[in-house]
Amino acid sequence: MKDFTGEIMNLSYYIDFASDDEDEKLIYEDCVVGLEQILPAGVYASQDEIKDKRSKDLIDTIFQKPVNIELPANNASPIRVQLFSVVKGGKIDIYIPVHARYHRAKKGGGTVRNIIPSPVLYLMCSNKKLDLCDFPAAASENNLCKNDITRELCPWKEIPAIMVTDTLFLDVPIGNIDHFYVVAWGTTVVIVVGSLYLLKTIHRYKVDTEQKLRKKLKT
Repeated sequence: MKDFTGEIMNLSYYIDFASDDEDEKLIYEDCVVGLEQILPAGVYASQDEIKDKRSKDLIDTIFQKPVNIELPANNASPIRVQLFSVVKGGKIDIYIPVHARYHRAKKGGGTVRNIIPSPVLYLMCSNKKLDLCDFPAAASENNLCKNDITRELCPWKEIPAIMVTDTLFLDVPIGNIDHFYVVAWGTTVVIVVGSLYLLKTIHRYKVDTEQKLRKKLKT
């Protein structure tokens, strides 16, 4: 997974509750899925953008803390986000848009790799269907339990999952401070030349306007 700062990229989740046992498949049907994803400091997601561009099967998104999308990576903290969906046909397929933050330039430039850890999968089913599978209840200090209205007895269960993709990462290009003086001088020259050209154009326009006005007054 690769991206450049400022570009939109979708972080996709496809979960298949596959089983040869049809009775076991029915256990998961219509259960609520809770995915807890941690995004590294160099990556961010916006709750407003998720609402506008999220997949249709994503029913809700909760951020543990407000997200400042303007912060550079060196001043930002990892983001904990919870995604919720419902199992239909034994699977879910959701995604959220994410971005890479600006990363501080360093000597030699290059790229910075941001590792995106695997999410933690939780399920909540009606009628205690998951009790048949002997899945342990999520710990009471779990963030999903804190968000749930039934704080006394957490209805979520953590489900083991097998990842079939490689570790996700984002390679973000960064500036080269070896080029600082070249860029600084180049920027200064462009600003000075552009300013002089602009002043010359304004002066020429003023002179032409005055000449036209004098001609009109003479006639």
